[in-house]
Amino acid sequence: MGPDPIVNHYLAEVAVDETLSCVERLAGLDRYQASTGLTRAADVVADAADRAGLTEVQIRQYPADGAAHWWSFRAPVSWTPREALLRLSGPGGAAVELDHHRSPFAVATYSSATPAGGTTAPLVELHGATPLGGALVVVDRPDYLDGSLLPRLVAAGAIGFVTDGPARDDGGTTWRGRIELPPDTSLLAFSLTPPEFRVAAELARAGGQATVRIVVDRTARMPVVSGLLPGMDPQADEIWVTAHLCHPRPSANDNASGVAAALGAAAAIGRAGRSGRPDRPARGIRWFWGPEFLGVAAVLHEHRDGRLPAAVLNLDMVGEDQARCGSPFVVERPPDLRPSLVPALAEHVVDAVFAGTSTGTGDTWTAVEFDGFSDHALFADPSIQRPAVQFCHPADRFNHSAADTPDKVSPLEMRRSTAAAAAFVHLAAGPGEPGSARPGAVRRWCAAQQEAAARIAARHGDPWGYGLRDHVARYTAGVGALLYGAPVAAPDRRDLGGLTAAWEGPLNLRAMQQALPGGTRAAVAGAIATDKSWLSVLFNLAIRADGSTDRHGLVATTSYALRRPLAGPVVDLLVDALLESGWVTEGATQCPSPTTRTAG
Repeated sequence: MGPDPIVNHYLAEVAVDETLSCVERLAGLDRYQASTGLTRAADVVADAADRAGLTEVQIRQYPADGAAHWWSFRAPVSWTPREALLRLSGPGGAAVELDHHRSPFAVATYSSATPAGGTTAPLVELHGATPLGGALVVVDRPDYLDGSLLPRLVAAGAIGFVTDGPARDDGGTTWRGRIELPPDTSLLAFSLTPPEFRVAAELARAGGQATVRIVVDRTARMPVVSGLLPGMDPQADEIWVTAHLCHPRPSANDNASGVAAALGAAAAIGRAGRSGRPDRPARGIRWFWGPEFLGVAAVLHEHRDGRLPAAVLNLDMVGEDQARCGSPFVVERPPDLRPSLVPALAEHVVDAVFAGTSTGTGDTWTAVEFDGFSDHALFADPSIQRPAVQFCHPADRFNHSAADTPDKVSPLEMRRSTAAAAAFVHLAAGPGEPGSARPGAVRRWCAAQQEAAARIAARHGDPWGYGLRDHVARYTAGVGALLYGAPVAAPDRRDLGGLTAAWEGPLNLRAMQQALPGGTRAAVAGAIATDKSWLSVLFNLAIRADGSTDRHGLVATTSYALRRPLAGPVVDLLVDALLESGWVTEGATQCPSPTTRTAG
């Protein structure tokens, strides 16, 4: 494949220094989902969007009361820690002191406030002889990962806990990790490093005590920033770009990098349009920045009776220094529920970006099937079903820890991700189907998909291998039909007494799990805590429950989509959980009606 002129244009156009400066500014703010820090971050983004030349820039304020405002999605609870102090002491005096203002990630998100002036409590071990009532409990990693921990502590009357369960290691340097409690919890918690945890455990055995002071501000609402780059055809469906704005400081890669790359792409496209090179896109391009999942849920709810985007790009963790963070650049495809040219276009652009920036240092990129761990997942729901692709670095070893600092952000990777985002949305915003401007790239992608399916099928043998090859052949045939404007065969949706989705709005797995009986909920949570990929399997199973097949067929179709056989007790548990929750039914007559429709 030769160089792509649009990609090369944006590689030269992006202002890397501006994106890095934006990352630095955002990394200094605690960006909890409804907090004064997120409000300040929204102001930073709105100002940058204005300077980038976007129109209709606004900050919408949404409730932060924990209620279900957007289908099953509950608003965040307003929570800003004004103070969060912990002092663990023993017979020899103070041994561990933490101040959240000096130690990011120290206080757990949604920790309960203490009485005015703070509180003093005994420091005890979870499995020790001392009662837990009124105590701050020292919890080791295995117990922290146990889904029954929080109910147990609440039932025992503990005030909270300390743990090093989510801590991360960087070649011998340890970093505290993120703890997130339920918004309505009565508990408080602090995240420790392993050395701090060892001291805490010794103090608990020696009869130590804890002094805690947490002051919480609950005045903030939930902001969502948006802006538009108008297209030549105001009647055409837009292209959307999303990048979540939340997470405690510093969270430089997750997701200050995605926010900054989206702003950088907007500025680059705006400059190109004003200079007349390349031509102004046919479709409008609209950007959204807000809390992860909930911001997009609020936006989609407002668009439920209006026009949906033609395609979506989500930017989440795009700036990683690959050598330090240990993750390649990843293009995550939308689910293959219906044919789309978007995956081929995205992979073409990223491949061209890496070809144009090769340094010989081993930086790589790859493409993966749909996982659904970020904002793009809301567009995968059958009621929405718009092709949403994600650029990300999902295996970042510093993710969700205090080590996710701006020094882990690579200027070269920010240039790549910003240029790839600009080129992708520019090409997707052209006339015709998003991706039709690069027919050669689409044809090569289809051929590569069939070749990859043949290799995977050969490893696993028939009959599963035959099913995979047939699945991929039918999908790529649909992509080819789209490319040439031919009719695309619609999948059979007759009522065959199969498993059928029964929820409203975009799929919300958190709400689905809350609807489960206690035992099943704990089993599902335990499986996901052991291996997060089961959460992706659960999502993929649910969105394919269209009434056309039984549980065996649903598992088979999902396995083809994920490119690996699925079997065993965890798979059975996940299908059972969907049925027990009532979010999937057996023998329903039809899928739920779409909650949104395309106009024009």
